[in-house]
Amino acid sequence: MLLRTFLFTTSFSLQISLMATVNYNVSFPNVNSHYTRVQMEFQVPDGASFVDFKMPVWTPGSYKVREFSQNIDRIEAHGKGALEVERLDKNTWRILSGKEKEISIVYDVYCFTVSVRQSYVDQYYAFLHGVSVFGYVEGLEDQEIILDIEPIPAYRDVQVALEQLKAEGHVFRASNYDLLADSPIALGEFEIINYTSCDVEHRVVMMGEGNYDAEKIKSDFKKISDQECKIFGSNPASPVYIHFIQNVASGGGGLEHLNSQTSQMERWNYTDPAKYKQFLGLVAHEYFHLWNVKRIRPIELGPFEYNAENYTEMLWIAEGITSYYDDLVLFRAGMHDTTQYLKVIASQINRYENTPGKDVMNLAESSRLAWIKAYMPNENSSNTSISYYNKGMLVAWLLDLCIIKESKGKASLDDVMKQLYNEFLEDGKGMTFDHFKSVCEKHAKTSLDNFFETLVFSTQEIKYEEFLDEYGVHIKDGNADETKAWSGVHSKTDGGKVIITKIESGSPAEKAGLSVNDEIISVNDWRLSEELEKQESQYSTEQEVEVKYVRDGKLYSTKLVLERNPEFEYSLSLKNSTDYQEYWLGRAD
Repeated sequence: MLLRTFLFTTSFSLQISLMATVNYNVSFPNVNSHYTRVQMEFQVPDGASFVDFKMPVWTPGSYKVREFSQNIDRIEAHGKGALEVERLDKNTWRILSGKEKEISIVYDVYCFTVSVRQSYVDQYYAFLHGVSVFGYVEGLEDQEIILDIEPIPAYRDVQVALEQLKAEGHVFRASNYDLLADSPIALGEFEIINYTSCDVEHRVVMMGEGNYDAEKIKSDFKKISDQECKIFGSNPASPVYIHFIQNVASGGGGLEHLNSQTSQMERWNYTDPAKYKQFLGLVAHEYFHLWNVKRIRPIELGPFEYNAENYTEMLWIAEGITSYYDDLVLFRAGMHDTTQYLKVIASQINRYENTPGKDVMNLAESSRLAWIKAYMPNENSSNTSISYYNKGMLVAWLLDLCIIKESKGKASLDDVMKQLYNEFLEDGKGMTFDHFKSVCEKHAKTSLDNFFETLVFSTQEIKYEEFLDEYGVHIKDGNADETKAWSGVHSKTDGGKVIITKIESGSPAEKAGLSVNDEIISVNDWRLSEELEKQESQYSTEQEVEVKYVRDGKLYSTKLVLERNPEFEYSLSLKNSTDYQEYWLGRAD
């Protein structure tokens, strides 16, 4: 079907006579309706009678098909006159160029999602997430890009980690589409906090109000940057590194980019010590991606295929190792003491060990299936899958301990990461798993076949004691109460009703036939007014209770036999000092 659209008017008239250059113009003629207008100008490849314009279906760093093309409206193309535009599929438009040598494509993007992964525009500020705004012409992805931004008066400041071509105005250069797509843009009026780390200028762009202390932000962010740069020896950001901080009413999460990162923080939580430290851990995580993922990367993750899923079994390296280092960096920077740091690791152990899916899914599979498991969870996910962030963090920690021990304190995971980074600087290529493993073995000075087979490619039990004994670390399960009753139900209260939200695999609730979305009415004829799991302490193990519940409007009854609560409550503590312990924990400043 041919799709003809009405004529746009625009002041954009960049010269496109420069060979091998694609020009983008961004303007905001309709911010009250949350639209961004994008115009592209480019030269048609020799001999081509058409070009295909595409919108990415996903954003690197977030492994879910998000269908950014759904927000594209009113697309048209021009040469010397209007050109026909044919919609081929969900994210592809074919421009019938005929004999035209130069083409302009204009389209509007609806931007109304406050997120680190998407874009938002209103009359006060805008945040443009590259892949959700900028499409590309197939075959021209490697051409140099000139980006010209025309902000409205309220957008007094324009922040993007790209080379600026003019002192006046907002014209920037990107070496190719990958860089443009990976360079978010903030427009508005922001407080900018500046600091220098590893000889690179850093900016913290505070988007929105918050009860933060600018000087504390500056000091803490610099400590994080300095510690991470110390691991790798240099900072690759160019021409500047930008922390985009979205201060929001509710939310969280972050996303890494080649020369920047975006993180969310609930605006009034900066004075809450626990939540602020958690936020610093997020910043440390996304900043570590400056090296790990954006430079050191699985070979499958670049050059990117924006049109479909990009599969790899190494997301646990990308995210798990980064998750290990985020709190380790806070520890080295003095933001965790030893007790606090051990508590962080214990919480990760408990999260993993209390996930039934650990007996079903291995770490490599968790990475490969992120697109349909990690990013599309349901009420049964914890029974059938694991997080490559969570187990990946534990494997990275144990790998660090293993390398320190096997090398007799002469090497650590730091050395592995630094070597991989230096190799990237030499060849710019991604790594295979076999190469990652060989670098680990080089520094450990031994084969790690069993380590990786057991912890990455199988669902075998993790024997923590075998790693911890020589580090003087004691691991203890605090759940020693044999009388602590458990049903396996997770529930919530909603409008006075108690609704089941999750049933653990193999639990008494599953055996009794209870299901997610059932409304629990009573237990032993006593009406339930709060979550069932909060009342389990009233009962004993092996006690049989009658549960009345409603499913799809009909009342049912079942017998449920409570069992001993199997959940782990691990804690870690130092029982004695050892040389290996010093090699591991002694790296803190």
